[in-house]
Amino acid sequence: MMPRSLLILLLLSIFLLAAPCLADSAVNVFVNDAQGPVGGATVFLQIDGTTHSYMTGPDGTSSVSLPNGTYTIFAQKDGYVQNSVQVESGVSNVTITLVRLYDISGTIVDASTGLPVKSASITITNKATQDYYTGATDSQGVFNVMVPNGYYGLSVRSPDYRLATNDNNGAGYQIQNNALYIGYIPIVLLDDDTGGSEGVKLSTDFPGKTVKANTSVSFDITIKNNGIVDKTYQLAIKEAPKDWDVQFLSGSDEINKVFVESKSSKTFQVKTTPTISGSNTITIMAAAANDNCSLQLFVDTVNETGYGLELYCPDNITLNTGASQNVDVTIKNNGSTKLTNVMLEIPSGGLPGSLTANIITQQLEELDPGETHTFTISVSANSNANQESDKLYLRATSTETKTSQKYVEVNITKSSTWVGIGIAIALIAILAFGFIVWKYSRR
Repeated sequence: MMPRSLLILLLLSIFLLAAPCLADSAVNVFVNDAQGPVGGATVFLQIDGTTHSYMTGPDGTSSVSLPNGTYTIFAQKDGYVQNSVQVESGVSNVTITLVRLYDISGTIVDASTGLPVKSASITITNKATQDYYTGATDSQGVFNVMVPNGYYGLSVRSPDYRLATNDNNGAGYQIQNNALYIGYIPIVLLDDDTGGSEGVKLSTDFPGKTVKANTSVSFDITIKNNGIVDKTYQLAIKEAPKDWDVQFLSGSDEINKVFVESKSSKTFQVKTTPTISGSNTITIMAAAANDNCSLQLFVDTVNETGYGLELYCPDNITLNTGASQNVDVTIKNNGSTKLTNVMLEIPSGGLPGSLTANIITQQLEELDPGETHTFTISVSANSNANQESDKLYLRATSTETKTSQKYVEVNITKSSTWVGIGIAIALIAILAFGFIVWKYSRR
């Protein structure tokens, strides 16, 4: 039998060898979204049936202690879709990316009475991915469903009412980094034969347009009466950006009502002039008693850049071979926006072989609208240049824009001094030749 002391020593050795394998490892969990770190997120996992939870700091990081093994780490926070990642102990860093959610809301009402419908089931479906999100109306008929960015359709189910669907006439309700209220959605009782919300329908082929700020934009709207009686529909603006003048037009006439016969349709226009940049929504409505319909129009407005740059340079200069001259060139900001890093440059191929050019003042950090600045360029005619006319091309540039190429015509002439010396040398040569002929002809 093994002595007790030896047995204790053997067990202690086994424990010491196994201890490093049983030690927990620290894992840094970084939680983020499309904008950056997500602080205040809950990070949790199960170890041996026990849930362990941690909280991320402002930098989106939390440290998790893992025994040996493979684990699934979850991250969640209100306003985000929960996400997870599978890791093995020994890994130092993991990242879990969350998708932000935004609130899409509306009010469900009875089409015949206008009263709110409570406890109606709401399904919001992403038109591209078919992912769906559910909710229900409260006692005021209001629903709130959290969804990620995308385009969505809506369906409403409630006992004693017909199934109602709406997807903004095929365009989908757009969620883009913001909450959206889609207004009142009327639903019709199963035994209601008047047509109700199914009587009128608004549609447009192009619900989204992009224009420059302060430029008019218009939409062609079709209003269809699917009901069994002729109706006059009142037109109204349910939602529009502040200070936007939104008009209903028939040709050049401004209107506020449209008469539509049963089973017929008419067309009118919605016109506005955007005053602010960004993505904006206009919601219009047509109603006749309890028969009504809404339509969302999207206007993406961009600011007009207003960049303008002009280059002024002399038409021509004259240079003797071997001589140089400073030429002043003026650059003007004739736009409505400040320009940065304004430069004068000689474009590729713009300097002929007969000339040498050096831009003395080459760059200006900023040039305000209406301001001018003079650049100086030293131009030299090479000493071996022929007597000719050549073009020096120039261009003004900035970070935002550039001008077209302009040129200075350089007339190159031979120096009169050198011409005189040449004539003198030629006369001396002629006289010397004549003297030699005269001298030797006497012999």
